[in-house]
Amino acid sequence: MVPQYRKLSPKQIIYDNNCPYIDIQYESGRMFISNAVFRLIGNPTGIRFWWSSVKSAIIIEPTTIENPEGFPVIGEQYRKDRSMFIGCCSFMDEIWRSIDWDKMLRYRIVAKYNIPTNTATFELDGAVAFEISRKKIGRPRKIESSE
Repeated sequence: MVPQYRKLSPKQIIYDNNCPYIDIQYESGRMFISNAVFRLIGNPTGIRFWWSSVKSAIIIEPTTIENPEGFPVIGEQYRKDRSMFIGCCSFMDEIWRSIDWDKMLRYRIVAKYNIPTNTATFELDGAVAFEISRKKIGRPRKIESSE
């Protein structure tokens, strides 16, 4: 079983434009992909998702816009300065069946780049839990581990 919360250091983790990460959220069934992920894997015109339940990892692989198994990354703006939300309820269901996470939180995972395969791997045991802000303003708060 993957630990529910990763123990955080007191130092604030910074997720800027150059940090390749994803946010996954069961409640909305969406995945947020930072634009740094697209730059990391070579600014593809499409991406394909792989889920490894054995390794508890999400893998994003570059592909082309013509690939029927891929998700199109249309427009230069995603590869330059914008991030992307992808609705994927069935994918979230598959992930949450394999791990024991709170469905009311969102989880942020930083990518590990695999050079030989040109893929971004997001290992769920490195996820940081955040509360989902119910207000329209403000940033979500990190959940501190009780360990």
